[in-house]
Amino acid sequence: MRNKGERGSATLLVVGSCMVIIAVMVAFMMNMENKKQAQEKEIDRITKSYEQNEQDMERAYTGDLEK
Repeated sequence: MRNKGERGSATLLVVGSCMVIIAVMVAFMMNMENKKQAQEKEIDRITKSYEQNEQDMERAYTGDLEK
């Protein structure tokens, strides 16, 4: 003996819950991807700051010895 006004309410609840779960998962994955990209940029920046060719290293070494 179902009430005619309650048809599909369980389905609506399940669909709504699934949509919320999917939205949370998408937001989490986007956050993780943004963190990954920021970390990669930081690693590239650090790598570039430590890169020196042999001439620059030699100049820095001889400059320090002359002081």
